[in-house]
Amino acid sequence: MTRPADRLVAGLRRAARPVRRWGRKARANPRAVAATEAGSHTYERIALATAALRRRARQSSEWARLLERVAALPAVTEPARTIATVTLAADVTANSFVAAAELPGAGDADLICFIMDTSTPLEPGWLARLAAAVDGTTVVAAVPLVVHPRRPARNATPHDGRVRARGVGLAVEAEAPVLRAGDAGAAAAELLDAEPFAVMGATAACIVVDRRAYDAAVAARPADANAVDLDADLAVFDLCRRLAANGGVTECVSAAVIVDARAVTARRALVEPVPATGAAWHAYVDAHGPALLHVIAPLPEGGLRIAITVAAPSEKVAARWGDWHLAEAFARALRRRGHAVRMQTLDHVDDLAGRACDVHLVVRGLAGVRRTPGQVHVLWIISHPEDVTTEECDAADLVLVASARFAAELQHRTRTPVEVMLQATDPSRFRPVEPDPVHAHDVAVVAKSRGVFRTTVADAIAVGIRPAIYGSGWEPFVDPALVVSTHVANDELPVVYSSVGVLLNDHWQTMHEWGFASNRLFDALACEAPVISDDFTEIGELFDGTVLTYRDASELRTHVDAVLADPIRALARAARGREIVTGNHTFDHRAAELLDALARHGLAQPRRELSDD
Repeated sequence: MTRPADRLVAGLRRAARPVRRWGRKARANPRAVAATEAGSHTYERIALATAALRRRARQSSEWARLLERVAALPAVTEPARTIATVTLAADVTANSFVAAAELPGAGDADLICFIMDTSTPLEPGWLARLAAAVDGTTVVAAVPLVVHPRRPARNATPHDGRVRARGVGLAVEAEAPVLRAGDAGAAAAELLDAEPFAVMGATAACIVVDRRAYDAAVAARPADANAVDLDADLAVFDLCRRLAANGGVTECVSAAVIVDARAVTARRALVEPVPATGAAWHAYVDAHGPALLHVIAPLPEGGLRIAITVAAPSEKVAARWGDWHLAEAFARALRRRGHAVRMQTLDHVDDLAGRACDVHLVVRGLAGVRRTPGQVHVLWIISHPEDVTTEECDAADLVLVASARFAAELQHRTRTPVEVMLQATDPSRFRPVEPDPVHAHDVAVVAKSRGVFRTTVADAIAVGIRPAIYGSGWEPFVDPALVVSTHVANDELPVVYSSVGVLLNDHWQTMHEWGFASNRLFDALACEAPVISDDFTEIGELFDGTVLTYRDASELRTHVDAVLADPIRALARAARGREIVTGNHTFDHRAAELLDALARHGLAQPRRELSDD
C-alpha cells in the first residue's frame, strides 16, 4: 500500500470513530434495548404460532392417540414406601431445595415428589410408576415423560401434544455446553412402552427422589461462589448432578406421563429447557462450565481446554495487535502438546465457550479480565505493569510475569503464586529469509508511535539518523517521508527483519523500569537481524551481548555506525542471538513452562467438582 493510501485509510478510520461511538450508545439505550426485546418476543411468538398452525390437524389425532395409550396402561400396585408431595411454584430456585426435614409436608416420608404447580398427570398411576423405579441404592430418582399441552392458537407451539422432555442432557453448541431436552418434539404415544433408562437430569415439571439421597445431595451443595442462584429447571438439573456425584442414578419412566403447561416464548425453548443465552445458564457455566464440557466432550487423558484472551477489542482489529500474534504462536505450541486452545478478543471474553475451558490464560495488556469461579485463571503480564492491581493478582490462581524483576515485586504484593514466564518467538515463522530490496533500509524501526515521540526514534533523529519507519501515528513527530508503511502484516515481518541493516528497538517507560524485554527482540533475533535497543540489565542477561544497547543518543550513533561499517560481524552476532533464542525462548519452551507451573500448583487437571458419570 502506498503512503498516501495509508494516510487516507487512517483518516477515514478517524472520521468513523464518532459514528461508531454514537451507534454503541444508541444500541445501549434502555429504551432501544426494551424495544428490541419486545420486537424479538413478538417475532418468536408469531413464528411459534405459525408453525403450530401447520400441524394443527395432526396434533388433534396425536393427542387422541396419546390419551388412548395412557388409558390402556396396565394397573400398578401402590408403592410400599411413603411419598410426600412438594409443590413447586414458578419462581422456585436452587435455594428452595432445602433439607427434607425443612420441606413443608415432607414429614418422615421415604420419597419426595417435587412437582410444578403447572404440571398435570394424565392418569392416576403415574406416581406409583415413578416410585417403583426408585430403589434408594442405585436408582435414587425418577422422572416422567413430560409433554406439552394442547394450547389455544395464540399460545400454540408446533410441539403441542408432543414430548417436552424425556429427561435432560448436555450437548455442545459453538464449543460451549448447552442443555437439551431429551426427545423434544417426538410423538409421545410411541414412547410409553420404553423401559426406564438413565438420564443426566430433568426439568422442574416433576421428579421423585429418595429422601436420604436427596438430603446428601443438598448437604453437598457448596455455600460459596459456585453456588449460584438457579431457576427452576436448572435447579433440578443441578440436583440430579449432585445425586450422580454421590453415585446415584436418575431414570426416566416413560409410562408416567405429565403435562407441563408452562408457556413457551421462543423456538429454541422447545429444545432448550434453560436458554443458553440467559443469565441463569451463563452463571451456571461460570461456576461449572469446565466440568460440564468434560462430561459431554472429554479430551484425551491429560488434555486441557485453554482459553487465551488478548486485550485486542475485537477480531476485526486483532491482526493489528502484536499480542494477538504472540498468543496465536503460544496456542500453536500448546496444541502441539495435545491441548485444545481457544483464542478470543475482549468482545468475546464472556462467551460460554471460553468460560467453559479448564484454564483461562489472560495475556494482560491494557485491560483486565474478570475471573470465572469454575476454571483456573492465569494472568500473564507481558506489558504495562503499572496497570496491574493487587486485587487482580489476588483473584487469579497463578500469575506469570515476563520480567523477573517485576515478578519479585509482585510476590510481595499478592497471595497468588507468581512465576517468571518471558516472552518468546515462533522460530518456524521468524527465521532468516531472502532479503527483499523493497525493505533494504540501513536503519529501520517497526513500531506504532501510540501518541508519543518514542525514545529510539527521537534519539536517532537527534544524531542525524533517518530510520525507515513501519508503523502508524508518526506524522506529528517525524518527516512523513520516513514512514514506509503504517502497517506491516505479521507474516511479512520476517522479510522486513531479514532485509534491514539494523533494527532499532525501545520499550515503554514502565517496561524499561521493570525489565520487560519486548517480543520484538525475540522475533528479530530469530530472523538474525542486527538489533540495537535501549539499555537495561535484563537484555544483556537474556541475550548475552547479541543485542547492542545504548544509554544516550551519541552511543546509539556509535553502535549504528559500527554495525553498518561491519555487516559481517553484525550478522554473526545476530546469528548467535538466534541460537540463544531458539535454544531457550520459543513458544514450545513457554508451553512447557506454563504446563509445569500448572502442575506444580495443582492446577493441571480439569475441574470436576461433580461426578461425570
